[in-house]
Amino acid sequence: MEIKVVELTSEVGVFAVKGTTPSILNAIRRTMLSQVPKLAIEDVTIYDNTSALFDEMIAHRLGLLPVPTDLNAFNRRWKDNNANPKEASCACNGEGCASCTVLFTLSKEGPCMVLSGDLVPAGDAKFKIVDPKIPIVKLLDGQRVMLETGAILGTGLEHGKWQAVNAAGYMEYPTVKLGNHAVPQATIEKMQRTAPPGAFTFENNGFRVTDVQKAAAYLPSAKKLYAPDLDHVEIGSEAGHWLFRVETDGSLRPDVAIRKAISIVMEKLKEVESESTKLKPYEAPTA
Repeated sequence: MEIKVVELTSEVGVFAVKGTTPSILNAIRRTMLSQVPKLAIEDVTIYDNTSALFDEMIAHRLGLLPVPTDLNAFNRRWKDNNANPKEASCACNGEGCASCTVLFTLSKEGPCMVLSGDLVPAGDAKFKIVDPKIPIVKLLDGQRVMLETGAILGTGLEHGKWQAVNAAGYMEYPTVKLGNHAVPQATIEKMQRTAPPGAFTFENNGFRVTDVQKAAAYLPSAKKLYAPDLDHVEIGSEAGHWLFRVETDGSLRPDVAIRKAISIVMEKLKEVESESTKLKPYEAPTA
């Protein structure tokens, strides 16, 4: 499998993939949505809450905040956060320690809007909530909230708050072919006004494609709406070449999420391969 980065930000990644099949890509997609771990707030101790929201509602909102995650720095506290009884996975035996838990504190008094950025990490400042402007609760004059929280690792299979990847999908890599056809100046001018930035380079009375993805998304609608004289443009796809798009909540970078998903899929395939040696050949029943 060959993977190249097409676009990469802290929350969105687009990757060009070769040398694989849709079944493997779909396995990676499903794994990213459900089995890639991330940190999320699980423990909430509320010392004072005179706001209009119940303690449980505030705790629920805290659990959905995107906590920056370093998968190499933490152990899982429990093997399965939903299991009853739970089986400890960390050396602290489920008590909570620096190896499995990130602690936060919050203390605010109104009038104000309590935001995600008001959560203060007890240790390293790198664990500040990714988006500092997520509303938690509005406090009126004299109202107060004071609490402590702990974030632990989990997966989307256990609860949606541990789902780092919000969306993942793939498509065949698009191709754009331009025939030898004179393009009217009026069409060129319309394209210059409406085309996505960077999709084309306009030269004299023609144009060339500089970003295949943007051009492939734009040209069909352009032909339909106002430029039927672009019939010489053919949109196709390249067999065996795929575009994989990943969007996260910011707790994990897309490239980290896809690497982790691939490693999980490879581990599962190795397990299937080792177990397959135990299979016995089929023997037809004797009459």
